[in-house]
Amino acid sequence: MNKIDFNRNIIALLQLKGVGRQKIKMLMQMINQPQCLSFKELIEIGQMFHLISPDIDLKAQNNSIAYANKVIETSAKYKIKLVSSFDENFPASLDFKDSPVMLYYQGNLELLNHNRRAAVIGSRNPTPAGAEFSFESGKFLATENFVVISGLATGCDYYGHLGCLSTGGKTIAFLPAGLINIYPIENKPLAEKILVNDGCILSEYTPFENPQPYRFIERDRLQSASSMFVIVSTFSCGSGTIHTLNFAKQYNKKIFSIPAIFDESKDAFNKLNQKKILF
Repeated sequence: MNKIDFNRNIIALLQLKGVGRQKIKMLMQMINQPQCLSFKELIEIGQMFHLISPDIDLKAQNNSIAYANKVIETSAKYKIKLVSSFDENFPASLDFKDSPVMLYYQGNLELLNHNRRAAVIGSRNPTPAGAEFSFESGKFLATENFVVISGLATGCDYYGHLGCLSTGGKTIAFLPAGLINIYPIENKPLAEKILVNDGCILSEYTPFENPQPYRFIERDRLQSASSMFVIVSTFSCGSGTIHTLNFAKQYNKKIFSIPAIFDESKDAFNKLNQKKILF
């Protein structure tokens, strides 16, 4: 079986009810050379070990394979590349307990193996000082040969990416949707600029999937996991930034900011400190 066929099987498994990335990892660990097995054989072994429901019938299996075929075809059409967590080329920085089992990407995936990687995050509605700090952080990191990681969102993410690009740096954007549904759409020119400058945009969601609330949180874990440390700009108590910082603490990543940002976001920082997320 070639790599495309194996990727097709993983994509199809992910479409089955009750099967997620953790069960797929467990299944693959139980099998010697899972790349050599058919989708049907993987299903049978998964059911034998109670990782896949016995109620999943042939129709559900065929629908999953049909969906996976559509994903493979769409990826090829839009020049989107695939890499699974079982591939030797899967980025080491994303090799963690809750890592994706499949990544879809465009651009330079090797940036995730760069020896200097830092995330720049913050509110979608920063103060002028917060926007400037994000931009200057991205710019400074690039001059120090860091790859800048963020989420392509409006606000702080946007300025962090832009600051990096302003001085010729390379940046990575994790998306909460598929790569043909760039989100937010107004940042599509930024995504294109990232790629032109040898950066990378990537997602764990199939190319045509739309953003969902839980996907923003899942995206946040990838930003934290793949970075060596996190720089946070303006954010509030209800900001999604808190999810990224929670993951940073969980993954033992240092979190940095400056006094001016701390003063602007004091309530949010205090909320994090109450959770013992220390700076």
